Amino acid sequence: MSNSLTAKLWIVVRFLVFGIGGFLLMLAAWLFFLDSLNSLAWRIVSAPLGIIGAVLMLYGVGEWGRWAYLGVFLSIPFSMLLWFLPFYPQDKLRAGLAPAFVAAVAYLLARLHYWRRQSHSTER
Repeated sequence: MSNSLTAKLWIVVRFLVFGIGGFLLMLAAWLFFLDSLNSLAWRIVSAPLGIIGAVLMLYGVGEWGRWAYLGVFLSIPFSMLLWFLPFYPQDKLRAGLAPAFVAAVAYLLARLHYWRRQSHSTER
């Protein structure tokens, strides 16, 4: 029983530290990137920090080794670029839902990728 409780506690700690921590690192790196477009040094530092944050999130949610899910995590800050388009809707609800929609589509594509891989491996 203690082993089961320890395993569940580790899942919670892993999610809080790596999942949420990685998400905050990825978003902070993205904000630093956008804020420092004139500084080459910050752009060089921000991109690797954003990728490290996404990899930490991958571990935090228990999907280590399933690298297609990195596309889901990295789609969040990249979809925020839509906000800078001049024709983008100014309605706060639609503007806020755009990154969530892009992440949901990326998630479905990653799930489809792993489903196809699994079905092809069982056919052989």
